[in-house]
Amino acid sequence: MNITVIADDSRVGRVAVGHGVMLAEVFQASLTVMANFGFGFGLPESRHIPDNSLLLKDIRAAVSEVANYQVITDYIFPETLFKYAEDHNTAMFVIGVAHFMEDRAECFFSVKKALKFIRQSRFPVMTVTAYLENVTDYKNILLTLDIERQNKEKALWAGYFSRFYGSVIHILYPEYKDEGLAKLVRDNVDFVEKLYENLEISYDKYPVSSQGYLDAYALTDTHESGALVIMMTRYYTLADILTGPRERKIIGKTGMPVLCINQRDDLYVLCT
Repeated sequence: MNITVIADDSRVGRVAVGHGVMLAEVFQASLTVMANFGFGFGLPESRHIPDNSLLLKDIRAAVSEVANYQVITDYIFPETLFKYAEDHNTAMFVIGVAHFMEDRAECFFSVKKALKFIRQSRFPVMTVTAYLENVTDYKNILLTLDIERQNKEKALWAGYFSRFYGSVIHILYPEYKDEGLAKLVRDNVDFVEKLYENLEISYDKYPVSSQGYLDAYALTDTHESGALVIMMTRYYTLADILTGPRERKIIGKTGMPVLCINQRDDLYVLCT
């Protein structure tokens, strides 16, 4: 299993490398750092980072505690990156997303670019920011359950943190007055409870009164040390195209890492 980090010469990129190191520990995985990634922009594919650059020195210092790692300095396009992920059993990508104004000039991933990258990936993408409090041991994982059927994929990925690392999964679900909606939520919660009990996964449950975007509400939760698992919007409406999908409200907006999972038929899952 491999964790692949996309780094750049910014403090956000360095934060991403630090999270990659932690996630390699969580999943007992190897670590790859892509230090020279882009979407094309007229740059030659042969562009290379000098071995004596400050970025590479910082990356190698950060990853030195990982038993099995490599740093790739050749210029990487998305197609090459996804092929690498397929060939090297990558479990997830880690990217740093600019939030503060001072980060946007140096950090490759704006929120817009992050959304574009995530939508191309069949692998989950952990997004992190440069908030000072954006430090976690991944011992607490937030999982929101609502009326959507895709909760199963989120539940499986949240559960991997417990199975590999002993994390506690904190399940948040809305309380609806409408009996039909309430039953759909109960069915999803019951399904996840049975799944977790069969897999001996530690979890607790928190009903919430919020009827809005539950993932955004979850970021106000008191579990400061952890990550939030979300599903990406599969089909964009006109409103999504004009103003951005709802996950735009949280990616790159918080100190909590957010694991983004695409709704697609070929979604990568771990073999455990």
